[in-house]
Amino acid sequence: MHTRRYDPADADAVLALNQSALDAVTPLDPAGLDRLVGQAEQVAVVEDDTPACRVLVGFAVVLAPGSPYDSPNYAWFGDRYDDFHYLDRVVVAEAQRRSGVGRMLYDHLERAARTAGRMTLEVYSRPPNVGSLAFHAARGYVEQGHLWQLNGKTCAMLTKELL
Repeated sequence: MHTRRYDPADADAVLALNQSALDAVTPLDPAGLDRLVGQAEQVAVVEDDTPACRVLVGFAVVLAPGSPYDSPNYAWFGDRYDDFHYLDRVVVAEAQRRSGVGRMLYDHLERAARTAGRMTLEVYSRPPNVGSLAFHAARGYVEQGHLWQLNGKTCAMLTKELL
């Protein structure tokens, strides 16, 4: 497996992955994906490059300050920090969870975000996304507050200082 930059030819696979994880991320359609990619600092994908099975098994989207991205979560961090990278969404294929794909994506994204000094993101805390909260705590993400969502859920707002 390897991490690489998103290519427009990946759109169908990214949309399918996104729609398979709607318990953790919001829906995306082709126009929404195009808009998000256009606003993103980086979109990374993880490709399983086994000869018999060249498929995408994960992706992540990162936005920098000043993006026109219309999200209360992104705005929450923008109101508090000048320099940050906002990890908008991370999706790993269910069959690949706990196989290192998430760590591979985060290692890649955190290296790229070092110039900003900080990675920010949110994770559902009510109801809790227990696995994601534990994953982020183990990687050094620290809770900075909570934000109520229009879907009735609450997010823990997390940051990691990057050295």
